[in-house]
Amino acid sequence: MIALGQRGSGGDCLAFKTLRFLAAACAVALAGSAAAQTSVDEAERGIVRVVVIAQTSEGRMLHGSGSGFVVAPHLVVTNAHVVAPARESGDYGVAVVAPDGDGLLPATIVRYSPLSELALLEFRGGPDIAPLTISTVEPQSGDGVVALGYPDVDYQGASGADLLRPTPPSRTSGQIASLRDRAPTGDPIPTINHQAVISSGSSGGPLLDECGRVLGVNSWHVSGADTRETRGIATRAAQLLDFLDQAGVSATLSDERCLSFAERVEAERAATIQALQTQNTELAAKLETADRLTRIAVVILIAGTLALFVAVCVLGYIVLARRRGHDFTAAQPRAHPHQQEPQIQAPRRRFGVVAIVGGAALAVVLIVIAGIALLSAGDGAPDEETAETPAAFEGAITCTLDHAASVGAEGVSDMSFTASGALCVNERTLYAPTSDGARYQRAIVLGGARALDVLTIDPSTGEFRRERFPLDDESFAAANQAVAESRAGRGCQGAGAVEAVEERNATLMRFAQGTPSQRLIWRCEPRN
Repeated sequence: MIALGQRGSGGDCLAFKTLRFLAAACAVALAGSAAAQTSVDEAERGIVRVVVIAQTSEGRMLHGSGSGFVVAPHLVVTNAHVVAPARESGDYGVAVVAPDGDGLLPATIVRYSPLSELALLEFRGGPDIAPLTISTVEPQSGDGVVALGYPDVDYQGASGADLLRPTPPSRTSGQIASLRDRAPTGDPIPTINHQAVISSGSSGGPLLDECGRVLGVNSWHVSGADTRETRGIATRAAQLLDFLDQAGVSATLSDERCLSFAERVEAERAATIQALQTQNTELAAKLETADRLTRIAVVILIAGTLALFVAVCVLGYIVLARRRGHDFTAAQPRAHPHQQEPQIQAPRRRFGVVAIVGGAALAVVLIVIAGIALLSAGDGAPDEETAETPAAFEGAITCTLDHAASVGAEGVSDMSFTASGALCVNERTLYAPTSDGARYQRAIVLGGARALDVLTIDPSTGEFRRERFPLDDESFAAANQAVAESRAGRGCQGAGAVEAVEERNATLMRFAQGTPSQRLIWRCEPRN
């Protein structure tokens, strides 16, 4: 940790001499890609200790340590000054210690930027660690924050062996005191001044919002000249995302504001109401089906009764007709032998019987057809509000980058996420159906990159597409205003959530003009 007027662990002097930050710019990755954490507790699992090992004549010695966090599979971000000795001399090596596992994991420096005071490490072996989610929402003064890491104040008197054993990170909390455009060194670097306590050893650890998403990277701690009040200072997430974008790393991103406690209570209440409304809708549908089946049963019963009644009438008619015919024949005087007997009009009687039976049968058939029509009524295609994602695209989804179809995909990797409903990614990011109803879409504005990213999922083909459109100053300001006025909130539940995302998408898509500067296409399928 670099402390003004003091030498921090892991090469602080080098960091002071070379620290020249780039103007903040933000790169993006898939919103909700990978199994993103949604709380500080889950984020703790992605924090690692970064150690520098010296190769001496007496063997391997612990030279210094700092903090870091996972941003992609087997990739860790830390401060440049933490690993500066290993960058400068072959006598030093780098390793990480995960909070769980077997201990020391060898690592290599894959990108190093003293100007942005960031370094990217790739470690080998160890457990699979879920990457932390990086927030693109502009922080505000007064927002609650949490710092995670391995500050030296927690390890006074600890041996080198103690520092190489898996240990959960330390957690401190506070509020954002102020946002500044300059770092403590005087350089024009956007920073976050916060009240979460940090010290040397916290270098490279993340500064999180209360939802566990990265707002910045802790890089300095300062004390007031007279008051001795201490402040932690972190570079903003835009600087980190720019660094990762240049390294070709596709990080996990969230464009949703972390809700306050009161807002969370309200969101949970709205989700409960929505769940009850859904339950009531399902119950009403079941009652309607039961009612329809009851009506059909009544119709069939009436049809059967009518058929039985007609059959009895026909049978009675036949019996009476035969008896009358017999009585009529018996009552007639015997005719002269050469005189022809009068013919009883049997064909007319047979025609009447056939007409009665046919009419009864037709009536029964019509009643049965009406019953079937009642049964099938309302069983057509589901409407848009109740449509759901094809079952084959639900659950854990694995996506492979299609390099041939993508543009600007250098360094971008494969990814995975979970899908449910219509269409909720990682149980927190809602995608809205497009006008054709076959795909789902989410548009997001990237603050530092001054661009619009359009994310589209086609469940029927398994295609996940991300297209980036640069924005000029006027469009960027208008797009940010549209996001600020949007009713789309955090999570996938709540009354009108789909409509809010649809409205936001429609507004932002006006800025998706021309050919995208980057197009990434993944081929996705359910994970076995």
